[in-house]
Amino acid sequence: MAPLTVYYVAVDDNGVSGPRIGCGDSLVATTTAPVRFTDQVGPSVRTLLANKSRDVGLSGLINVLYQSNLTYLGGELNGSTITTWLSGQFMLGGVCDIPRAKAQLEYTAMAASGATSAQVFVNGRPIDEVLSLK
Repeated sequence: MAPLTVYYVAVDDNGVSGPRIGCGDSLVATTTAPVRFTDQVGPSVRTLLANKSRDVGLSGLINVLYQSNLTYLGGELNGSTITTWLSGQFMLGGVCDIPRAKAQLEYTAMAASGATSAQVFVNGRPIDEVLSLK
């Protein structure tokens, strides 16, 4: 039993509060109340996807995945890389939400697994392909 780490976005923070991503934003780790789990990746990603609010309380952080209809299917740690599989679809608010959504998913999975890199697949396709504007 332990808290889960879930990542949200500080818009226009330019890397001050955490890793710099996308359009001059930062990724910020938050923690939940303690929960019981055997595999931390599933509960962490499910917690992120279950949050249907854009604003994360009064923190000033945002969740760009709040409108997306995504389901966690599973995860696998192979060496230092965590691979997660999701199904569903993204509903994002614009081009800057693409790197934000990818980072929220990857960093949440890495924090949960202790991995240093992440791969995310949505409906069997790599996230970069799914979120591509091409």
